[in-house]
Amino acid sequence: MNHSTTIDWFRKPVDSPADGTLNACYNALDRHVIRGGADDVALTLDASTWTYAELLAEVGALAGVLRAFGTAVGDTVAVGILPVLEGLVVTLAAARVGAVVEHTDDLAAHVATARVLVAPTDPGLDTGDVPVVTVDDSTELSWSMVMRAGRTDPAGCADVTGDAVLTRWGATELRVLAALEPGEVPVPAGASLLEVGGLSLWVRDGGGER
Repeated sequence: MNHSTTIDWFRKPVDSPADGTLNACYNALDRHVIRGGADDVALTLDASTWTYAELLAEVGALAGVLRAFGTAVGDTVAVGILPVLEGLVVTLAAARVGAVVEHTDDLAAHVATARVLVAPTDPGLDTGDVPVVTVDDSTELSWSMVMRAGRTDPAGCADVTGDAVLTRWGATELRVLAALEPGEVPVPAGASLLEVGGLSLWVRDGGGER
């Protein structure tokens, strides 16, 4: 497949994907908005829909929060068992700043390696200086609070290489180019694929309720 015509690169590769730079979130959201599709439906979950512009606003806000916490290219954001929408927003926001999402049932195992933890509720862990964002309001860094803060300073897209890891699920890795080329995407046990703007991402089976 000719990547240069199917994917928006910031710097096109010469010999291998590692030669070029791009951003998965830019390909999934920004380019659709830029090309006039801001009001097109990007995502349908249950009975609700989000346009590209709406989803980009949410993702940019959370990416701004991740950036404020010092999350940069190659860092890890450990993600617990989240509802589909929040899990999707976290994955796209991490991709936006060049970080890697680590899906896990055991957040404690990632305290030493993660820049940020995202959990459905207070995990009751001693995380030291590692911030914990919770979908509910059980901690100071609740989803609603951090999103309000992030909307004041949303993050732009970082440059990452085409062979960069987008997300991990146990021993399985999903790299940026594979996620942008459906058909090459591995699906770990317990996961399903959700496509947004040409980008395939992992979500948890049965995780649609909020």
